[in-house]
Amino acid sequence: MKHFYLACALMTVGCAVDDGDVDAEKLSTSTSDSDLFGGFRLPNNFPMINGLGFATTYSAEGSIDLGSTFFEDLGTNDRTCGSCHKATEGWTVAAERVRLVFELTGGRDPIFRTNDGTNSPNADVSTVAKRRQAYSMLLNRGTIRVGLPVPSPAEFELVAVDDPYHYASAAELSLFRRPLPATNLAAIPVVMWDGRVTGTSIPDALANQANGATQGHAQRPTPLTDETRRAIVDFESALFSAQQVTLGIGLTDAAGSLGGAQNLASQEIVASRFNLFDSWAESSNPYRRAAYRGQELFNTRTRTTGGGPCRNCHSAENFGTNVNGTFFNVNVSTLHRQADQPLYTFRQISTGVTIQTTDPGRALITGKWSDMNKFKVPSMRSLASRSPYFHDGSAKTLLDIVHFYEESLSFAFTPSEEQDLVAFMASL
Repeated sequence: MKHFYLACALMTVGCAVDDGDVDAEKLSTSTSDSDLFGGFRLPNNFPMINGLGFATTYSAEGSIDLGSTFFEDLGTNDRTCGSCHKATEGWTVAAERVRLVFELTGGRDPIFRTNDGTNSPNADVSTVAKRRQAYSMLLNRGTIRVGLPVPSPAEFELVAVDDPYHYASAAELSLFRRPLPATNLAAIPVVMWDGRVTGTSIPDALANQANGATQGHAQRPTPLTDETRRAIVDFESALFSAQQVTLGIGLTDAAGSLGGAQNLASQEIVASRFNLFDSWAESSNPYRRAAYRGQELFNTRTRTTGGGPCRNCHSAENFGTNVNGTFFNVNVSTLHRQADQPLYTFRQISTGVTIQTTDPGRALITGKWSDMNKFKVPSMRSLASRSPYFHDGSAKTLLDIVHFYEESLSFAFTPSEEQDLVAFMASL
């Protein structure tokens, strides 16, 4: 069953695969995704169905090489980059489909590994029922466990831990985070949610990330060669993903609009407003008009407290990342802690002030109190393919995102405006 999920995804491709049919004998005996699908290429803009329509991926290389290094087994636990970055799920993982894979494989797919997939590395995975419990954060939130220590020196100290999985400590906090999409990387100014992977440039940082992920997530004992790192970075850096068809709206690049992955591939990285759906302002299609209104709410609606609109943080035109690589605290780690999340209490050493958080974010990298609960601004494209949302998977739907920001940052929208924002995000 090792390749079952990827095989199922490519079975939906059918005759669209360029180089012929998958060999059944090869399917049963291959040892890596590269062996299994080597030589097959997924055409640009092939539709990947999601709950709101379908998304596509456009590669600047002309097509998507399913036998590339990105899909090779380079570690010791059968994982590849593609195990947690799936084309069908916006090049990350969607919790709903993770649950399906669990049921189809009994929790034996390579994504289910105890080093970071379970709620604790010590979790009992001896039976299907115990695996379902052990992988509950991955199944329900689509999160991978990241283990990081409290840095030294730091402006704060850990004074209490409430971990439902009885593992976390100052030596290794358990941080449950969504895998970031391995697409639309042309617009990212920093790597990882907390910016902990760096380099002389973004491609260099991505190469370091590829190596760290292979040695960590795939448990490879030795570093990747420079050639292998470059091959992974070249593959993922060429990818652009976006929603191509949204229910009710139809094609997102119709009637003069600029939606879709192929348009995104030529998008300049600048700080400016979203303008994808300007041509729909007077559309005869009410769903398209709603998406345009949502776009303008995103661009212009300020907060009741006087703060700026959404696009002030999501500043990269039509990508939604932050062009400056600024880290923000939007209170995801401090509002509505749920019973399945560890809770940490930190004290600022100089003042004695304490805070409680489910994930300190950037502060664990810099050691600065002012960086508590700050995270990078992710790309907003292809949102419909990759629920749930936020770094911790706490927002199950696009409407949940809107409601969260109304509470957290004091935005005020009417019910109809909320639906307009959802129409906008669903079409990204």
